Amino acid sequence: MPLRSGLILLTVLTIAPVYGLLAQESLPTVVEPSVEPDQPERIVEGRPPLYSFKRNAHPLTWLELAFKPAFRSAESGRFQKLLERKPDTDKESGIKFGAGGVGVGSGFGPRVTFFNKNLLGRGIDVEVPLTYTYKQYQQFSFNGSIPLFYPKLDKLSFDLGTAYISRAQDDFFGIGNNTPEDETKLRTVTRQASAGFTAKWSERWTSGFGVTYRNVGVTEPTSGTSTQAQFSATAVPGLYGATLGSAGFFVTRDTQKRENYSFKGGLDDFQISFNRSVDGGDFEYWRYHFYSQHFFSLNDDGRKVLAARGLVETNVTPGSRLMPFFDMPFVGSDETLRGFDNFRFRDKSALALSLEYRYRIWPRLDWGVFIDEGQVAPQLGDMALDRFHTGYGLRLFVWPKPDLPISIDYGRSNESWRLYINFNTRF
Repeated sequence: MPLRSGLILLTVLTIAPVYGLLAQESLPTVVEPSVEPDQPERIVEGRPPLYSFKRNAHPLTWLELAFKPAFRSAESGRFQKLLERKPDTDKESGIKFGAGGVGVGSGFGPRVTFFNKNLLGRGIDVEVPLTYTYKQYQQFSFNGSIPLFYPKLDKLSFDLGTAYISRAQDDFFGIGNNTPEDETKLRTVTRQASAGFTAKWSERWTSGFGVTYRNVGVTEPTSGTSTQAQFSATAVPGLYGATLGSAGFFVTRDTQKRENYSFKGGLDDFQISFNRSVDGGDFEYWRYHFYSQHFFSLNDDGRKVLAARGLVETNVTPGSRLMPFFDMPFVGSDETLRGFDNFRFRDKSALALSLEYRYRIWPRLDWGVFIDEGQVAPQLGDMALDRFHTGYGLRLFVWPKPDLPISIDYGRSNESWRLYINFNTRF
């Protein structure tokens, strides 16, 4: 992002909390905004004492003149019609066009998905998504789901998948909770195949079991200083790749939903897997992973929301066995610890916690404040309160349409500040 644009956005993000607090203290009882297209964009009725003076004196009012046309164009006109154009959900097969990424730090780019929801007339669901980002990250996949006992019982399915994933220039700083800021980069190329069973017990509960075969190669990045030129395979297990086989089980409870341009409910996901080398290598480890995120509405219309997120993962290596670095959990990303470089800290165990407050300042615009805490260690028992890394900052949530939230986050830490832009994000 150009420096001038970054400074403008930083100014908006810095003063937005003050404006939100001022509006919260001075505005009367909130009522639902009218859906009439010509209704002024205000979410309250009546004006408190000195309203005009406070509004005109505040710097955000000056910036509103520049931003308001953009929000109006997002809520109406050609842009709104384009965003609200929904795919034909009744279509059983075809091609979908969109945009997406390939995980942390990949950027975004075009995505083309070939699909068939009823292959051979047996309810077989097949998707072939192809993604290529502007940072040269690639993912080409095949996913198939075959319902068992069709059509009497279609909640139990047999799943097949293959994928080719190229991550062009991931950051690497070393292993441990106190690694220096000396950044290197690496490229990983993963070829994998998987098979398993998934059971959808209800609208909320899903579980499954599966096996995966992966070949992960590590090579020169497309840019930056190569990790392989700065580290040795002794210090970084898996520095030159590995071939792994895995067997795992998961259970998920998902009650999340969008309502009144905000989120409600939550998600809890637990995974356990056993992983080992299939070519006589030294890698063998048990992985235990738990992720949770929940949204708590502080009023009926969803204008005030408290969001909480937590991640804990540990990997246990029996005896003298090892774990490859590319499978180690990490903190440092928009999903774990904002304000730090991607993949900033990694080790065999990780803990990340986030707390966030969101407040509606315009009908389709929320501002929020957040704090993230995270650390890594060889084992969970090695973690301590004085080992946490802290990130904090401000964010904007823009809702061009009810099912397309766009978040703009400014994260700050003792090392740097970072800007994150995510489309269709939940947290």
